[in-house]
Amino acid sequence: MRSIAEKMMNRSFQLTEENTIAAKKVLLDTIGTLIMGMNEKEQRRLVQQFASISVGDFALIASDKKVNKLSAAFLMGVASVAVELDEGNQWSKGHPAVHVVPMLLLHAQEDPHYAGKDFLMDLVKSYEFCTHFGKITTLKPSLHAHGTWGVLGAAVAYGIAKRATTEELGKLIDIAATFATPTKWEAALEGSSIRNVYVAEALEGAVKAWHLLQAGFEAPNGNTTYIFSQLLGSSMDVEKPLETSFDAIEKNYFKQHAFCRYVHVPLENFQSLIEKYHICISDIAHVNISTYQRASTLNKQITENILSSKFSIPFALASWYHLHRTDHTVFQEQAYLDETIRALATKINVVHDPIFDVNYPTEMAAKVSILMTNGTIVEQTLLNAVGGPNSTLNMQELVNKFTKNSQNILTKEGASRIISFIEQIEEQPSMKRIYDLINDK
Repeated sequence: MRSIAEKMMNRSFQLTEENTIAAKKVLLDTIGTLIMGMNEKEQRRLVQQFASISVGDFALIASDKKVNKLSAAFLMGVASVAVELDEGNQWSKGHPAVHVVPMLLLHAQEDPHYAGKDFLMDLVKSYEFCTHFGKITTLKPSLHAHGTWGVLGAAVAYGIAKRATTEELGKLIDIAATFATPTKWEAALEGSSIRNVYVAEALEGAVKAWHLLQAGFEAPNGNTTYIFSQLLGSSMDVEKPLETSFDAIEKNYFKQHAFCRYVHVPLENFQSLIEKYHICISDIAHVNISTYQRASTLNKQITENILSSKFSIPFALASWYHLHRTDHTVFQEQAYLDETIRALATKINVVHDPIFDVNYPTEMAAKVSILMTNGTIVEQTLLNAVGGPNSTLNMQELVNKFTKNSQNILTKEGASRIISFIEQIEEQPSMKRIYDLINDK
């Protein structure tokens, strides 16, 4: 992996205004998901268990507990994806931020002089690395992207923050590949919450990889390509050219709905049709969703738990129709048990149409067709959802999202202090301060 490290690190780089804005947005959004995730009841129990066996000096976001470094990385990883509001990058086919931001935050506790301007620079660089790993890797279809190539990005983020040399980064990547997780896409569809541990394993693995490197351990030649082209994937194109500029972080997406990203286009398309034609539930005989292959797997009509509901297009559409909400409160109320929502969900069918595979991931399209009880059909195709590269959320919209989602956890003044800190991050002498702001609430 030295060749990739050399190509990336030898390029001249200077933060642009676009980089800076994008990085601030990614940081604010990821901090928000971490705060919410740390306050889930399962997460609080997990933190309590780890704190009882893991003695250390590392603070946790939105918690009064302290643990050791490996446990801090692991717990941040679980929390970062617990509420399904984490940002993503469709070009990487995954979620770079949850693999790199926690690693930089971890380093901030170790280096009280880690300034905000350096944090921003490292975030843009490590995000670029992580996205590139996703682009060049073709995973086996049965795998979930969390915790696979993301462990490489997590390790690089930590190495960059530690000011590793190019040679060290190359070796670090090969060591980190050892900790890639054999994930399962079906875990999300079934609602198996072990899926939330995939990122956690990657972050813990990245910390281990760094210390193994420092101790003099080495990986076998070609370790990364072997793992990702033979064990976890079918190919890894290490010769793929890098992008001409460090702008991967500007091409991401943010979630407005607390569902898997593959749900968003069918959901917004359905909302549009319902509102456009003033359709009542009694008028609906059947709803057909045609979409690309990956999204078509989110076809479960009756879901058994919160996580499987987040990965169900029928539930998303049905719950929105009855509740007119798509935020995390839908799941806190266990709406998946509501019989009226289930009744509508059973009328919604999701199928794969190869025509929508052609332009994926540039377009994450879906066609929604509603058959009315009088025989009329209304339908339309939507190419992308709000929050994506062609319709990204601006900073104020993300501030609103952060404020709304944290309102039951942070005081209004506490949320404002965090937002101001991030908006003025270039002036911050120490990123360690952000822990105090979050935990003071």
